[in-house]
Amino acid sequence: MMYEIAPRVMHNEFRVQSPKSSDYVIYTENNYVLLKKDSESFALPKVSDAESVAPGISKDLHYLFSIDEEAFFSSDENFAKENSEFELVKDRFFRTMPDMPLAFGGAVAAHMSRWEQSNRFCGHCGTPMQRKADERAFICKECGNVVYGKICPVVIVSVTWGNKLLMAHNLNNPDRKPYLISGFVDMGESLEQAVVREVKEETGVSVKNIRYIGSEPWPFSNSLIAGFTAELDGSPEITVQEAELEYAKWVDREDIGDYTGRLSISGTMIMRFKAGNL
Repeated sequence: MMYEIAPRVMHNEFRVQSPKSSDYVIYTENNYVLLKKDSESFALPKVSDAESVAPGISKDLHYLFSIDEEAFFSSDENFAKENSEFELVKDRFFRTMPDMPLAFGGAVAAHMSRWEQSNRFCGHCGTPMQRKADERAFICKECGNVVYGKICPVVIVSVTWGNKLLMAHNLNNPDRKPYLISGFVDMGESLEQAVVREVKEETGVSVKNIRYIGSEPWPFSNSLIAGFTAELDGSPEITVQEAELEYAKWVDREDIGDYTGRLSISGTMIMRFKAGNL
């Protein structure tokens, strides 16, 4: 999965430090990230790149985390707005990068940057927010409102019916292959209750014997995804939630196509079911 970057190690404990020219810098606008053009592709800008187009920008960068000795910083401003060597690119680009530790670092940095960009002002009173000096959070000096990082819990579930796996294609997924049923956890429910609700809402299928498999951070939707298995409980008839899914179907184990666990827990769980290990 994308976060599995061993032997390299992410250090995301809070601390304050100054940037080096070889460190990376991230700037986001919604789900777009500022990247430097690199031949036929793009590269994550380094502090030296930012300094070359915006001298003095280093003093305004904010430390996020490090992977080994390489640090990632955020910029509140687009430091290359009028420069043709840089471009705002969909953050899905990180899924295609061959250097997985750097791709994961870029994706997580974009997640943190989006959170910072969306909390410039207090949601209670509208006062400009300030970064706390002792932890990763924003505080309003006017009303005391404190805002911590945005992490949206998600459940994903492999629903089985004997030798069959429930698979679906989400309308918002540009990948044409079907994947597992997933959805955000709602307020007031447990992860297991979210599994039951999401499967029922999207496919009309009831489930039982819910079992936790594992989890992964998924920066692209500001999420932490918890993976589960479950078994069909009752009728296998599917009623598709057309507002969410293009289709849903039961797929025989031997008919499941090629998937990879390189990026996501979804691909990992599908591969494990196909191999008879789930």
